[in-house]
Amino acid sequence: MFIRSAYFVGKPFPGKEAEFRQLLQGALKLYMGFKNIRGAQFLEAREVEEGAPGIYATLQLRFDSESDLQAALATPFRQEMRSYFLNSVFPLFDGTAKHINHHVEEQVTGA
Repeated sequence: MFIRSAYFVGKPFPGKEAEFRQLLQGALKLYMGFKNIRGAQFLEAREVEEGAPGIYATLQLRFDSESDLQAALATPFRQEMRSYFLNSVFPLFDGTAKHINHHVEEQVTGA
């Protein structure tokens, strides 16, 4: 499995937290427009250890393979999603988003 994570480093502008959260949650449904996507998650930091990076939230997109992830990133739909974030999300956020593509190995209970 491969996961693309978008780390939102910073914080929403004062008074914009709820709207920012709502837009990120809304992005989850939009992300289902990517071909071969397996799922999407919104993670919001609630408790942060002292000295940890200032990651306010994370969006994660799951794909079965690296080729599925790369194919999704090469589509016109990705540009539509970038426009959504540039025009709707980032005006509410005092910070930046950084992306990391992860290869995932996991062990599950009973396996």
